[in-house]
Amino acid sequence: MLESVRDFSQLSSLESSPYTAKIQALFNTYGNKFQFADFWVQSLDTAVCRVDGNLTIECSEKTDYDEIKHFLNYIPYNTISIDEKYCRILGFDKYLSSFLVKYCGDSLNISIEPYDNYKCVYNLLISSGFELGDYSSFLADFVSRINAGCAALTSYYNDSVLVATASALFIGKNDVLLGAVATEKNQRGRGYASELVKSLASYYGREKNVYLFCREDSLAEFYEKCGFCIAGRWAQILNGK
Repeated sequence: MLESVRDFSQLSSLESSPYTAKIQALFNTYGNKFQFADFWVQSLDTAVCRVDGNLTIECSEKTDYDEIKHFLNYIPYNTISIDEKYCRILGFDKYLSSFLVKYCGDSLNISIEPYDNYKCVYNLLISSGFELGDYSSFLADFVSRINAGCAALTSYYNDSVLVATASALFIGKNDVLLGAVATEKNQRGRGYASELVKSLASYYGREKNVYLFCREDSLAEFYEKCGFCIAGRWAQILNGK
């Protein structure tokens, strides 16, 4: 039975996945202190979070899907992030989807330098096609996760100009979800983004499983060259109500 999460121990036994990383990172960042963040748990392997109207669901073969379907009909939401294989079980046949990749390369003993020029990163991501909302909201959320130890950012400069960036968007107990990878258009093809991604994956891969959502199928080859292998498919469901 779904119930509100009281403390992190209720989420600590979730299966390894990028959805687990996101749910755990968001709970460690916001907990139950804010009206825009809600967390529910059904069992040791099933949990749901809603932050700013966007749901993330971690489930398994043991999940009570009838309860989840009823729950989704009851609560308002904008989007759902979930493993694609559970979409049809929950009654969804229309959704965005592409490859989920997992880091399979070497884990190196490197360091990640702190970074705080978030405005430049925001502008680069926006110019690269990311939908981030307004800057103040982006900054408040991202910095909150970084300050909680649940996210990290790395970037590459050329002559003091930001040309590439990549982030550990959600850092959970045993899993990390990378993303927000972008390079200035006139600097692409020079390996900047791939070096940033490999650095993050190597750093966190020493102790955790590292995942990344490919936004387009064509990017799978790029991430395979960075040491990732295809591990499944992610899905994003848009609420059409």
